[in-house]
Amino acid sequence: MTRKEFLTVSSALAATGRVFGESRPPSTAAKARGDARPAEPRNRQPYQGVDWTTAHQIRGTTHVHCTTQADLDEILKRIEFITLSNYYPSAPWYPLAKMTENYYRLHHDFPVMVNGKRVEGPFDWNKIVGQWIKDVPPELQKEYPFKEGGKIFRPLPEVVLEAPNAEHHSFCLENGRINGHLHMNSPGSMFGSGTFDVGVKRSFLTRTRGGCNHGSGEFWSVAIDHMIEGLIYPDGGGVTINHPVWSGYDRNFLLKILDHDPRVLGLEVVEGGRNCGGEGYWDWVLSTGRQCFGFFVPDHEIRNKDGSFGVNVLVTPERSAHACLKAYRDGNFYGAKRGLNELKFTRITFNDTTVEAETDKPARLEIITALGVVKKAEKTTSIKWTMEGVYEYSAPRAKAHIFARVKAYALDGCGEELFSQPYMLVS
Repeated sequence: MTRKEFLTVSSALAATGRVFGESRPPSTAAKARGDARPAEPRNRQPYQGVDWTTAHQIRGTTHVHCTTQADLDEILKRIEFITLSNYYPSAPWYPLAKMTENYYRLHHDFPVMVNGKRVEGPFDWNKIVGQWIKDVPPELQKEYPFKEGGKIFRPLPEVVLEAPNAEHHSFCLENGRINGHLHMNSPGSMFGSGTFDVGVKRSFLTRTRGGCNHGSGEFWSVAIDHMIEGLIYPDGGGVTINHPVWSGYDRNFLLKILDHDPRVLGLEVVEGGRNCGGEGYWDWVLSTGRQCFGFFVPDHEIRNKDGSFGVNVLVTPERSAHACLKAYRDGNFYGAKRGLNELKFTRITFNDTTVEAETDKPARLEIITALGVVKKAEKTTSIKWTMEGVYEYSAPRAKAHIFARVKAYALDGCGEELFSQPYMLVS
């Protein structure tokens, strides 16, 4: 977008007050079009068809911030499938080899919400900010004009896979207000939102003078649709709901987000290697009968003293980014609190009424349903639980259990915990 075009849009909107544009809730017609989007329901029976004897177990995570080589070195101790989720702007650091200092100040080619209206890129921030640069804090004026610097990262090892991702935030809600606590990731999507301008007091005034939303600014469901449109593979990746407990979501609103599209895959259970109440939140959602995959992430916490981190172990038939993203879509992954290969699931199955799981070394194993822990096994490599009653929604016992998932605890004091994805026991 040229400076003239930016000024025309910004001035016109400023003269008329806020214009909602695409930040308002979608119309009935738009909702109808959305209902027609081709998407399979979330897989209610994960791991079906997985050959555990030949499958690859590839460690990844859907929510990790990394802007320096030192941080990347730390992440690569545990992660083999890189999907960085940086923001300001919320745009993919993909491929990693392209990233330079100030990259998105010079190469911003995705839309921004300007005074409530979606404005397409590209944006020439040197020309835009140049209109009021004398009013920018003196210490920031030294960074102007923006110049592209050198490469940030060394080349990735050949064995490491990567895919696009970003953490999106500051969505518009039904009441027309922007919610800064609602964060979502989109592993596998090239969608970008927001601007490079982070601060409020220490900023380049793109918000106050330019009317630019520093985050998404779009209505939450419209933003989700854009994330889905940006997926590089139609059968892989999706959208994750971040840190639901920290965000303080109204639970009915959380269900509304999940119900918007089956490619909204689920929510974060463990963040920074810590539960933080996410496991209880997860079980509550599952108890409504909705399939909801659980995600295990470090977020910013990549150097915890206790070794906790948050890893998704993707079970795939081949080593490729596409296979990893498809594993996310299908729920063919399990969570690990540490992700250092100290304990692994070697089999997880469900056949009609029976859940079975095995680990590569003795562990404490549990099977959890909506009724709580229904089976425990100490110092063993396997566990088996058969649900009483008929496998139908109408069966009272099945309806009470609703779902079943497996949890494993390492016995050697390392602190590793594993979490299977849930099997839904009701249709």
